[in-house]
Amino acid sequence: MQSHGPKRVYTPQSLEFWFEKLDTDWESSFALSQLEEGRRIYRDGEVRELELTHHDAIVHRKVDKHDQYAVIEWNDEGLVVRSSSTDMEIARALAVAGLHEIEELVADEISPIPELLSPSAAARSIVSEDSKPLVQASAAGAMAASNGHGLARAGAPTNGSRVSTPKAVEAAPRPLRLVFKTKTSGLTFQTFWIESDGKALKPALGKVAHAENNGHISSVERSKLIGLAAYARKAHFSYDQESGIYTMGSLVEIPNFLKIVLPAWRKLFSVELDDKAENLLKGTRAVEIEAVAERHSGSGGTAGEGLNLRWIFRAGERLLSEAEISALTRHGGAPTILPSIGIVALAPERFEAYRAWQQNVAETQGEGPLSPYLIFSLFNQARFKLTLTPEIEAWRQSVLATPSESPVLPELLRPYQRRGVEWLHHLCEVGCHGLLADEMGLGKTLQVLALLASRSEADLPSLIVCPASVVPVWREEIAKFFPSIAVDVLKGGHDFTSRKDPVLWLASYTQLRKHRALLDGVRFVYAVLDEGQFIKNPDAKTTQSCFAIQARHRMVLTGTPLENRQLDLWSIFRFLLPGLLGSRTGFEAALHQDRNGTLERLRAQLAPFILRRTKGEVAQELPPKLEMDLICPLTDVQRAEYARICSEGLERLGDDVGAAMREKSFGFLALLTRLRQTCCDPDMLPWRKAPLADSGKITVLVEKLAEIIGGGHKVVIFSQFVMLLDRVREALIQTYPELPRHELTGMTLDRLKPVQAFQTAPGAAVMLVSLKAAGTGITLHAADYVFLLDPWWNPAVEAQAVDRVHRIGQTNTVFVYRMVTAGTIEERIQALKASKKDLFDRVVGGLGGDFDLSQHFSSLNSLVQLTANAVSEAAPE
Repeated sequence: MQSHGPKRVYTPQSLEFWFEKLDTDWESSFALSQLEEGRRIYRDGEVRELELTHHDAIVHRKVDKHDQYAVIEWNDEGLVVRSSSTDMEIARALAVAGLHEIEELVADEISPIPELLSPSAAARSIVSEDSKPLVQASAAGAMAASNGHGLARAGAPTNGSRVSTPKAVEAAPRPLRLVFKTKTSGLTFQTFWIESDGKALKPALGKVAHAENNGHISSVERSKLIGLAAYARKAHFSYDQESGIYTMGSLVEIPNFLKIVLPAWRKLFSVELDDKAENLLKGTRAVEIEAVAERHSGSGGTAGEGLNLRWIFRAGERLLSEAEISALTRHGGAPTILPSIGIVALAPERFEAYRAWQQNVAETQGEGPLSPYLIFSLFNQARFKLTLTPEIEAWRQSVLATPSESPVLPELLRPYQRRGVEWLHHLCEVGCHGLLADEMGLGKTLQVLALLASRSEADLPSLIVCPASVVPVWREEIAKFFPSIAVDVLKGGHDFTSRKDPVLWLASYTQLRKHRALLDGVRFVYAVLDEGQFIKNPDAKTTQSCFAIQARHRMVLTGTPLENRQLDLWSIFRFLLPGLLGSRTGFEAALHQDRNGTLERLRAQLAPFILRRTKGEVAQELPPKLEMDLICPLTDVQRAEYARICSEGLERLGDDVGAAMREKSFGFLALLTRLRQTCCDPDMLPWRKAPLADSGKITVLVEKLAEIIGGGHKVVIFSQFVMLLDRVREALIQTYPELPRHELTGMTLDRLKPVQAFQTAPGAAVMLVSLKAAGTGITLHAADYVFLLDPWWNPAVEAQAVDRVHRIGQTNTVFVYRMVTAGTIEERIQALKASKKDLFDRVVGGLGGDFDLSQHFSSLNSLVQLTANAVSEAAPE
């Protein structure tokens, strides 16, 4: 029946056998690679001969002048392939090519509708340009087309032996109707026989059809079905044997099929197309998203008491139903068929924004109405439109407005402190929560207590959480300024269940963690976290305990909201306004993808909920603070030790600073610590003892103190290293034996005693303070000179220590000396701190920087090496 192609040997019986087998999903028996190679062999015409029997098929081809064949058998277990080739991958690919040739043969030899069009011509009209025609027209094909009996008859063998036997004339075949429907899974069609009355339809395929026909249909009807199967396969429809439904799931191919291929099918079959299929011709339509924020209908109060967010998905002028939105988002926004609209898609960035929002709400909001402050997390979202109802917009404007209602406040407050209390009061009134981030020394404690005293809600207790060392400070401030506030302290054996009256509880972070189990059963009016940087690690048990606090109003106090990472800020706002900054993973991913853009968006988002004032802005009565670097020399001993430690460290860790931090972090940190100790005093190194004179810093300090002490000034000396403070004490005893000395370290049990002694001492005095012990809860404004013996990585921690001296109540200019050994790692630390301060100023004024030295130093050597500008000990005159 073909003018070109393989030699074909078959009988009518074998054709009937293979017709039945091709009705199965034979492609599922092969691997994808075998299917692809088999289609290539078929398209390239490499099959030379095809032999069909009633139980097997033999496919021949020639490769490099060698004959190769594959035998396809169908037994009770399914399809089996044997071959002359030892490479079964090639053998099975050849079998795939053979099965495609059999499909072509059956479609060629069994004419669907002879009076309209030969299958050869029909096939040519429906195949795509890059596929091989199902059949090829020939004179023999035209003869078959004129034969109304359905099975082709060959007048003489062509391209091999063909045996055809006459068949009895059969009843007129029933027309075949294809009923197309548009579904979310794709374009589908079912096949039906049109009964003799021209109206009734009977299923032609599937289990129902087999049962109704009792397995018997005429040969002409069989020819129509096998022809349809071939056409459907070539058009990339898949077939389900159970239902008898063909499905085209490729949304790219559907419009092309409807425009180009289906018109040819209409010449072969009766076609019924639902009206929704017309929508598929329009191609893929983009979906836009709009979020409409409205007051929760059940809140019954102001807009600030509850929020509903209604999502609108729109394709052109058509709004998607909830079921359609679900179908689209279930596919990740990828092209999806919505029968009543057509093919729609949601841009990846829009879907991701929608998905992130849903995830954020699920993680932070729970059931019921949303917290209204969440609309601030949606602003500056370019990915979708946000619409506020007039009521919600009015509420938003009220949040942004300057506080107008002024509570009755005590006269002792300074003007900027009154504004701080008014700001906190305003946030409480509009149902929001805030971060009071005033610089150290501006009286955050006093502002919060003034709020609690002026805006009393006596139905529930309140809670202030702070470091253990600061609990006495809060009690003292309450007793001094607000004695009417009933206060109690959380401790072992005395907890929230011990009192029923609405008392103000003071709790250390440690005690709160120990009493975590009680937090689910108690609610507070106010919950205040003092020194909020204590919850910077969201994974810590202390932080998780704070997250569990249930309070009507929440506040955080800290002068250092970002000590090292932007995640510090995420953790603080996870406590204050859960969900405002999204999920933790989304927050970190946004910073990684677009750090600068994310910082700017954060600044806009957080502006209504952060109040930060510096002393330079509001405390004009404060005297100046003069900061300067005091360059210190290296003694010969220090220089030799520094060079040796550097050399050994580089040999041990390599020069890749990032790899050293990741893979050898303990050794890396040990190297930095040893170098910093060497810069301060070689006696701190565990392997050597050194006299005081071997420390350039101690020598400079003692010399500098002579003039200061002689002038009757008080001095505070800070260091991270308690060992170094011990050495300084030794030097002071030797040089200034009569000078009053006081000490405050982590080992000091009664912190108030040395502080009060220093503050009230007449004349000159020195306070030796460890950097960490100085971070919270003390005032040292009797001093006007500060020495920082060793630079610390974090500028916020360092500033916090200095602000123990430069704070409200200070009447003298404060001189701050940072003792730095030039040309060493200390100099690099100073440069790094400057860059972190710049980042800090950008958002809160600043959102801090991640602690990653590899971002700042190209190599480990560039971080630790002793450079040429290192200052040596001055030679004696």
